[in-house]
Amino acid sequence: MERYEYIKWFWKHEDDRFPILLFYEIDLESGRYAARMLEVYADRRAVPVIEEGFEFITEAPIPPVDEINTEPEFFAQVISKEEFEAAYVCDKYTEEIAFPK
Repeated sequence: MERYEYIKWFWKHEDDRFPILLFYEIDLESGRYAARMLEVYADRRAVPVIEEGFEFITEAPIPPVDEINTEPEFFAQVISKEEFEAAYVCDKYTEEIAFPK
C-alpha cells in the first residue's frame, strides 16, 4: 500500500477570497492528515499552505473522495503524485479550474 494519496478538490462558490481548487497530499499511515496542501484561486494564483512547526497542515483528517463528493458544492478526485507535484511547484495554475459538471 502506498503511504500517500493525492486529491484534487474543487469547491464551488462565488467568494474570490477563498480558493476554488485544493490539492492535498494525504498521509494514509497517519490517519489521513494532510502533509502538504496547495490552494488555487479563481485568478489561477497557486499558493502552498505552510504550517511551520507542525507535522500536518490540517487540523482534521481529509475524508475519502466518495465522502467529499456527497456534497453538491464539492467535487474531488484522486490524482497521481506527478500531477500533485506539478501543481505544488507552480505560481499560476494553468490546467482546468472550472467546477466539473
